[in-house]
Amino acid sequence: MMKKSAFVLSLVIAVTALSGQVLAAPKTVAGVAQQAKTVEVKQNNPYEVAGIDSAAELSKFFSKLQKEVKAKNKAAVADLVSYPLRVNSNGKSVEIKNKKQFIAKYNQIMTEKVKKKLLAQKEDKLFVNYKGVMVGDGEIWIGQVDEKIAVIAVNK
Repeated sequence: MMKKSAFVLSLVIAVTALSGQVLAAPKTVAGVAQQAKTVEVKQNNPYEVAGIDSAAELSKFFSKLQKEVKAKNKAAVADLVSYPLRVNSNGKSVEIKNKKQFIAKYNQIMTEKVKKKLLAQKEDKLFVNYKGVMVGDGEIWIGQVDEKIAVIAVNK
């Protein structure tokens, strides 16, 4: 019969192989348990490929973005943006340098189409790749810049 520590180690190795992660062999049962927890946490973060550290933080951010856009709170939405913000339209790109400029151009950036797509988006249907988290058909892109989750691009 297999000892508990050997069983746990083989389980971690199997989960690691399935997840595609490369982990160093742990030296203790506690190390095995920690690696199993690490693998589980990473598997529960569908936004990791986009560089977002926490699925819970992304969820909070996304809810707040929808709430503030729905409330027409321009200043609060501006706080959820990473600057400079790239805004793309008709093959042209404009850089919004700061919060003040974003608020001044809010209606040109957050068009009815962009707002409609954002407000209709269900979190569990967000598209994620290495570029970020896509809202709608690419109208808004969300990413993590340093420690902050933010809107990183708008395509109107």
